[in-house]
Amino acid sequence: MTISCAIECDGAAWWWSANMRLLPYEKNRGKRCCSCGDMVRYGAKYIQVERWRDYANDIEERIYGDEVPLASWVVCESCAPIFVKFYNMNVDLGLGVTNLHNLLVEFEALYGPSVGFKLKLPTYQPGGIWV
Repeated sequence: MTISCAIECDGAAWWWSANMRLLPYEKNRGKRCCSCGDMVRYGAKYIQVERWRDYANDIEERIYGDEVPLASWVVCESCAPIFVKFYNMNVDLGLGVTNLHNLLVEFEALYGPSVGFKLKLPTYQPGGIWV
């Protein structure tokens, strides 16, 4: 997937929300990062990505309302700073199909050498803020 600005669109298959906080993974069963595919295991830091979709029929609407929850995804600690930076820049991330490390390389190839711009990735500070 290439770099593009996020735009509003109708009829998305699903949408997501993330609180952008690094949390300790406290489940015994690991989960794969939705970007790079690395396994996030017990004790590792990650960002949780909550996902939803529209209801498909009347029964789902009665049970869940307008939004049906989907399984949450995780962004591993190595992808988290890239995820936060591009999210803050309003770049369409294409979660689930885009490797954020490759997107960073593409971004720096497009914008780095030509204007002398180096993307500074944020660091996570205790208290839940990215600086």
